[in-house]
Amino acid sequence: MCFGLTKCWKGDFRIENVILAVITMNLETVGGGAPIFYVKEKSEMESLALSLSNIVNGTVHEPSEDVFVIVKH
Repeated sequence: MCFGLTKCWKGDFRIENVILAVITMNLETVGGGAPIFYVKEKSEMESLALSLSNIVNGTVHEPSEDVFVIVKH
């Protein structure tokens, strides 16, 4: 399994198996190298997660009640 930037058979590059963004209501629970978006309400978190996942063609996961992670599989 490859992580990060991989080369396709056509010579194009694609991003796979990486966390693209983290959306949270609690900054104390997250960290790392992915962009972190802080919001104040659950509805705002859901809306932003849907928008970002559509933009980057990623999948939204909810590892805890106050954190969404957008992943590219």
